[in-house]
Amino acid sequence: MASQFKLIGFDLDGTLVNSLPDLALSVNTALSEFDLPQAPENLVLTWIGNGADILISLALSWAEKQSGKTLTDSEIVKLKARFGDVYGENLCNVSRLFPNVKETLEQLKAQGLILAVVTNKPTRHVLPVLQAFGIDHLFSEMLGGQSLPA
Repeated sequence: MASQFKLIGFDLDGTLVNSLPDLALSVNTALSEFDLPQAPENLVLTWIGNGADILISLALSWAEKQSGKTLTDSEIVKLKARFGDVYGENLCNVSRLFPNVKETLEQLKAQGLILAVVTNKPTRHVLPVLQAFGIDHLFSEMLGGQSLPA
């Protein structure tokens, strides 16, 4: 039976890749460098899904409430930049593909479907993540957070 679909788009974080461990590591590294408490991974999970700015805003709000400390605007800018740097260095240290992802993508590609990644992850990080897991060749298109005008 022929599929009515020709293209399938996938989100990256939380769909293809369990990136929570590296995101939590990066958030907590940035927080600790500003003498703020580190958040448990299960709490960081609740902050993921709306992009890095929201992730850091939620983490900072939580950490400030926990510590009673308030960062200046300048420190917040530095914290966000530090998170970006740390995450860029730790994209795939402990992240993993979810079970059966690679096999499923290979089967879909073999059926002639066009596969795409559509994610709010920063565009510069999309290809390196896909390459790290050996699945970049399966995707015809990759759209990251800065791929289209806002």
